[in-house]
Amino acid sequence: MPWNSTSPLGSVAVRANRTIGQQNTTYIETTMGNSIVGTNTTSTRDHFWDVGANEDGRHRFIQSPAFTVGALPADAVVGTGMDSVLYAKVTNGRSEWFHRNAAGIYQFIPSLKTGTVTINSTSTFVTIDSVPASVYGIIYIWRQGTQNIQQGTFLSGLVTVEAFSNRIKIEGLSTGDDHWVQLGNGSDASGLNIRGRRDEDSAGDYDYRILYWAV
Repeated sequence: MPWNSTSPLGSVAVRANRTIGQQNTTYIETTMGNSIVGTNTTSTRDHFWDVGANEDGRHRFIQSPAFTVGALPADAVVGTGMDSVLYAKVTNGRSEWFHRNAAGIYQFIPSLKTGTVTINSTSTFVTIDSVPASVYGIIYIWRQGTQNIQQGTFLSGLVTVEAFSNRIKIEGLSTGDDHWVQLGNGSDASGLNIRGRRDEDSAGDYDYRILYWAV
């Protein structure tokens, strides 16, 4: 299914130009996305093309290679007369989506990590999960079967990450503002691992959700 950059071709007969024209038409339809609605394969194209009046010209989804310059991850520039650009870029070993405008560059879709960790001790910090270098984010953690949720923030450097629990008002406890789970920082940190220990909550299995962005 070739694409003929010169069409019609003046040096050939009308019959031959029909073949060239049909090849170009087939190329456009196939590469732009004339697959029927519901098609979901690795070769399905982003666009709808010659599918239906309500679909044609619209997107099925957005699919893009990570942006590079000279085979290295890079930030796309904003085109002349444009106000912003969306692009995928590999950061911390993963392809993530970024937005650039006149004010700066932002990773606008955070990475997500989820899991379960057992936290029994009130004195020993255990690893909850690891995060890449040079990211910041939020962690939510709660003991299974309860609504005792703890929220915290963290920032990683090149070799360590420090996490900070947001104090909460725990009704009925004499300690006032405290933590269900205390997150580790300073001497309690260990490499790029987010760590935590029990504070006011009970021993058991804790579920967590971690959201992070590139710094």
